[in-house]
Amino acid sequence: MSTLPLDIDQLFIDIYYYFHHSSKRNQEFIEMWCSFYTNEPKVILKHCQTRWLSLLRCVDRYLEQLPGLISYFLSCVQTTKVVSIAERLQNPLIKPLLLFLKHVLPFMDRFNRSFQKSNENNTCELFTEINRLVRIYAANLLTHNSIQQVGDKIHTVDLDKGENHKPDESLSIGIDTWVCVAELEKEMDMKPFFSAVKQFYLATLKKMFKKFPFEDTLLQDLGIIRPNKTASYTVNTVDRLAKRFPQIELASSCSLDCLAEEFTDFVLSPSNLPPLMYYKDCDGTDKPRPGPFWWEVGKMKTLLGESRFPKLAKLMAGLLSIPCSNADSERGFSILRKIHTDQRSNLDQSTLISLMSIKYNCDDCCHEEKLDDQLLTNCKKATHKVLTTK
Repeated sequence: MSTLPLDIDQLFIDIYYYFHHSSKRNQEFIEMWCSFYTNEPKVILKHCQTRWLSLLRCVDRYLEQLPGLISYFLSCVQTTKVVSIAERLQNPLIKPLLLFLKHVLPFMDRFNRSFQKSNENNTCELFTEINRLVRIYAANLLTHNSIQQVGDKIHTVDLDKGENHKPDESLSIGIDTWVCVAELEKEMDMKPFFSAVKQFYLATLKKMFKKFPFEDTLLQDLGIIRPNKTASYTVNTVDRLAKRFPQIELASSCSLDCLAEEFTDFVLSPSNLPPLMYYKDCDGTDKPRPGPFWWEVGKMKTLLGESRFPKLAKLMAGLLSIPCSNADSERGFSILRKIHTDQRSNLDQSTLISLMSIKYNCDDCCHEEKLDDQLLTNCKKATHKVLTTK
């Protein structure tokens, strides 16, 4: 974002805090808006610079209300803050930049949401999705020939080589952005805009190349968790994973031999395996759910009633416990702060644990939960017992 000619992040923050805690300013904006439009304005959203997921929502919201915001700040008493916001809103590049961000941010947004969901473990998809994301952004800036030349090593492409870049008229900026640019080109030179777009893509790709672990064999090996791809891996893969995580207790020579036998049996017996279950990903595609599948594999028995894949199921259970982001732990802290407030500071630790467990494991809203009479009776008895105990 710092490569853009306008500091969009700071503009969003300045606008939000101008209206924040001021009912008078909010009311003035609503009245001004209603004098031009039939509907009321939507809430001014707060953007947090450390949270990528808030940026796209703010771009959509401020882009929708851009004409009204410009009119409002031009009609306000011209204080230093108002003048600063008005000047940035009147900049002719503000609209094409917002339209460009609206086009390019959903790719990153979907990637983040895919790996921050609490109900699915997508660690096995991480390597594939990292490469997919990088290729999408690379294709927006680079020629197809330069991408095809590096093959699977997309992170080795020369970003600073000018002949690898698309010409301005071929850059991917979105249809709506092109329409806006065509209108502005009649009045001004748009080369600074295209230069900013290229710098944005270059900075994004360079950061991805630096931060993403393209050469990490562990991420590649974790793809074995995907039930529909397991057979494409070799015994060496399960051997490396078992040694990489000795905590699963499968790194001994005896366990490795058993693990190799079970994996071979698994790969050669596709017709005897449990059916796959699917879930809808953020982009609407159906993806197999590895957790339930490997749970069912772990319950399979031999004719002697013994577990058929005990080592393999244990390895997969251990791999499935690896988080692909810190979103779950952060989500836990947020839930705890909402439960353990100043008004409930004396909650017992066991009560906190129980409430946290309910919040984590119950997807339904509390007011929609149907409680049976016996449970309510037991709750009343327990409450009465605590209150009457001296």
